[in-house]
Amino acid sequence: METAVDPDIALDLLVCPGCRTLSGDRLDVSTLDRSGDVLACECGRRYPVIDEVPIVMNDAGGYLRNEIATVVERDLAPEAAALLVADGPDDAPYARALEHLSIYLDAHWGDRAAPSLGFALAPVIDKLAALPRVGLAVELGCSVGRVLAELPAERAVGVDLHFGAVRRARRLLAGESLAYARREIGRHYTTATTTGTRVGDRKLVCCDALDPPLLPDVYDRVIALNMIDSVAHPRQLLSVIDGLCKLGGEVIVSSPYAWQSSVMRDDERLGGADPAATVRAIFADGQNLRARYRIVEEAEISWTLRRDARSAVTYKSHYIRARKGT
Repeated sequence: METAVDPDIALDLLVCPGCRTLSGDRLDVSTLDRSGDVLACECGRRYPVIDEVPIVMNDAGGYLRNEIATVVERDLAPEAAALLVADGPDDAPYARALEHLSIYLDAHWGDRAAPSLGFALAPVIDKLAALPRVGLAVELGCSVGRVLAELPAERAVGVDLHFGAVRRARRLLAGESLAYARREIGRHYTTATTTGTRVGDRKLVCCDALDPPLLPDVYDRVIALNMIDSVAHPRQLLSVIDGLCKLGGEVIVSSPYAWQSSVMRDDERLGGADPAATVRAIFADGQNLRARYRIVEEAEISWTLRRDARSAVTYKSHYIRARKGT
């Protein structure tokens, strides 16, 4: 594929996911122009920008109907947020959103929080921090933004489908302090306060990682941590990663392969009893990708998510870093 846009300005450009067309090896895209709090395409499609976070996806209307609770909520005082979920049920939209934010804010920023919980992301951040600095990077599934804060890259874009997480990532990457509701047990929460890291040249987008509104073939580094088992179509995710990465660039993926029927069908799961071998082979052999990859590093990394004061889940994630060849 080709892109007619200089990669030096790619960070500032989003493309319309509704009117991309593939003609042979060329992907024709229309970039979005901003007017106020709306991004507009010449095709007539319009996408909202809320709290400086664009929401750009093919079915933006459907997303907004289903996720309106996370889109319109604001940073309530943690005590007030806890009161809103105190009477249940546990699976109410706001209760689920509050639990999700507690889990991932603790995992990403718990070491900077008061009370402190330590740094669950340390094993992977240590690996990323040791990498050479690149010009342009993208993280698929950036959640609340700590990887973007620590990533050696001059410029980077982070995308995630959870608007509440991305909106908080924007604040934390601006170096702001953030008070949030930390889950203690059931629907009982206490207050934790964390402080972000001001990092320039970081862009955040709420979108589907399987169809991101990004220019292809321009990223020096493409990262998708613990995403392969979190999407409905894992092979499509690997194809997206490949499409974003420029020739000579590198991809970094990890996954515990903790498959769930609520996320994907059985026939979408990779590799039977050894998904790590399958993912390795997909990159090394270029299976349904546009290039083969040289495996540079492979490891098993611990990944712990605190659910509440009495429960946490620790995963062993398969980590691959690979260089895109021809």
